[in-house]
Amino acid sequence: MVIKISEFAKCIDLSKDTIRYYEKMGLLHPEIKNKHRDYNEGHIEIISTILKLKQCGFSLQEIKMLFEWSQNTDENDELTETEIQNVQQLKILFQNKYEQMIQRENEIKQIKQVLLRADYKMEQLLGKNKG
Repeated sequence: MVIKISEFAKCIDLSKDTIRYYEKMGLLHPEIKNKHRDYNEGHIEIISTILKLKQCGFSLQEIKMLFEWSQNTDENDELTETEIQNVQQLKILFQNKYEQMIQRENEIKQIKQVLLRADYKMEQLLGKNKG
């Protein structure tokens, strides 16, 4: 399935400007034929990943770093000292993001407990007042 940018924008519920911005940043690489962008299922998956990472607190720049690193890295490569430092910095960044997600997950669990207790109390009140 190949679709144009207007259909793609509707499909993923983003504006064409946002899609173009992601392209400009190097996050999205549609095929361009006769000055028209063609998108496919793979692009939908990329956008889905970007949106999920953004929801988890990643900036677009961090997402770009993650994409570039995962696309340009071969685990069998010998790294230069500079590359080792870059990987160490990325690792720290992603470990911090992971810790933030665990903290957020714990906060959500606490909120769920509050909501469950409130729901239980409301059910009790409604049950007592059913005439």
